Amino acid sequence: MASGITIRHLVFTGPSVAPAELSFNDGLNIVYGASNTGKSFTTKALNFMLAATKELPKTEEITHYDAVWLGLTLSSDRDVTLYRATKGGAFRVHDGLIKNTPSAAGAILQGKFDAKRSDNVSYFLLETLGLANKVIVKSANAEKDTLSIRLLSPYVVVSEEDIISERSPVLYSGIPSQRTFERNLFRLLLTGNDDGAAVTVAGKKEKSVARTAKVELVDEMIAQLDEEIGEGGPTREELTEQLRKIEGSLGSLHDNLRQAQNNLDSLVTERRQLVETQRDLVSRFTELEVTLQRFGRLSEVYKSDIARLQALEEGGFILVTMAERDCPVCGAPPGVQRRNHAADEIALAHRAAAAEVRKIQIEQRELGQTITSLEAEATGLRSRSAKLSDEIDRAGKRIEDARPKEIAARHLYEELSATKARIDRAEDLYERRDRLVVRRSQIEEKASEGKADKLDVGVDSTIAYTFGEVVREVLTAWKFPQADRAQFDIETNDVTIGGKPRSANGKGVRAILHAAFNVAVLLFCRRRDLPHPGFLVLDTPLLTYREPMKSKHGELSADEEELKKTSLATHFYEHLAGLKNLAQIIIIENSDPPNGIRPLAKIETFTGVDGEGRYGLFPKLG
Repeated sequence: MASGITIRHLVFTGPSVAPAELSFNDGLNIVYGASNTGKSFTTKALNFMLAATKELPKTEEITHYDAVWLGLTLSSDRDVTLYRATKGGAFRVHDGLIKNTPSAAGAILQGKFDAKRSDNVSYFLLETLGLANKVIVKSANAEKDTLSIRLLSPYVVVSEEDIISERSPVLYSGIPSQRTFERNLFRLLLTGNDDGAAVTVAGKKEKSVARTAKVELVDEMIAQLDEEIGEGGPTREELTEQLRKIEGSLGSLHDNLRQAQNNLDSLVTERRQLVETQRDLVSRFTELEVTLQRFGRLSEVYKSDIARLQALEEGGFILVTMAERDCPVCGAPPGVQRRNHAADEIALAHRAAAAEVRKIQIEQRELGQTITSLEAEATGLRSRSAKLSDEIDRAGKRIEDARPKEIAARHLYEELSATKARIDRAEDLYERRDRLVVRRSQIEEKASEGKADKLDVGVDSTIAYTFGEVVREVLTAWKFPQADRAQFDIETNDVTIGGKPRSANGKGVRAILHAAFNVAVLLFCRRRDLPHPGFLVLDTPLLTYREPMKSKHGELSADEEELKKTSLATHFYEHLAGLKNLAQIIIIENSDPPNGIRPLAKIETFTGVDGEGRYGLFPKLG
């Protein structure tokens, strides 16, 4: 691995608890898992142990520990351990990688930076990097600050809050009075030159060289745009005329398309209503069939009852008739017969049977009328259903006839829209060229004004352009959409994609572009043998892959949704794993890394479930 610092372990110890340890390897390290398991606390603890912050977050878990041990390997391959109480204060530095109380006391280092002293953590670490005693101009009158770890930390330990911030990664504090210092710190990293010897502005010759370089850069960019526009391409006036005609056609086509769609929607609605009406008719027809079947069975019952009662009536009539005749057995006349044979009862039964027959016949006639009515209704329903079937078929045919018109109108509208987009892009090329021409003129005007020189602030356009190419290279390796349009904007000191500022994107896109910036700084420094801490900690760079219903960051924005559909996460980790010989990289994430990444990195999982692997940075309380 190239020179720099490598983090080996972060250990928390206490008088009545087992040590909580997190170890790291060279190259890529990934710490991921459930929420509220100490992932972001890890980032804050690293800053605390690098003297970038004065105190740890006050959580219930940390109250059980009283000391923190940070194991480091320095550029000279020397292993050391920084010790600090969890309450803050001074440090002790011990030789070797130590995770608990050592035999020797160790040297005391102050946590607070003092540019005039060397017994503090900032000087101790910056000296091994070749960045000790670097001074940076912080104001227009050349007031200076000495570089400290606290000021450098945003480039190497990026918190979740900073990585999604709309602020520039260069202007990380967001404080206007710090902008000069922060821009000059960025220049120090990309050039290796501080402001110790350059307390005034450069001479006219250097200014002229820089100005010439700017003009050459602008000319190069103008030439690139001319190449994209092409010699045989339409002129600005022709594009304007084409755009005017297309916009007029689009307006008319939009009306036609809307009319075709409305017509198609109306036909579909009409057919759906017909189908629903027929469904109701079929349902009513089914009910009638069931009712007619039941009434048919009732009619048969009536017929059976009438036949039975008529038989009783006939039998009674015969018995009544025989009651006034001579006995068929002995021949005795009616007047001398001893038994009456219940003639009166028989006559009564005969009359009752006749009455019941008449009653049932009335009900039978009424039932017949009802059946006739229901059969008529069923016949009507059957006829209406058949007519509706024909109407449904005709409606379906009208839909099929209307659909090609809607499709043709939509295709034509889309074709014209695509043509308009191409014209818009061509006009954008002309507008960008115009802006560059104006910019070139402004640069030359400044040269002719002959005003007094002012102190240069930040990187010049040449360095910014070259650095932007590294950012583009990183995003291309990660398969970021439109990576070829990535640039570093020297005005905003931030990454842009096709002219769109990083700050104008959703949180997830801002996070990945911030991460690309930090990785690009690392690569830029390594390739030019410039000092760099040699490690990089990124907290939640892949925020786009969060679960929107569970994350505190809420729903994904449109650009985050598009990014989430890509395989960026896999390429992101593969690229970082390939930087093993250049730096140590620690990723703090919520989402699982892709399966293919596991052989390429040291992975620590915080499950957030007691008894299932490692719960978190600290064991579960209670």
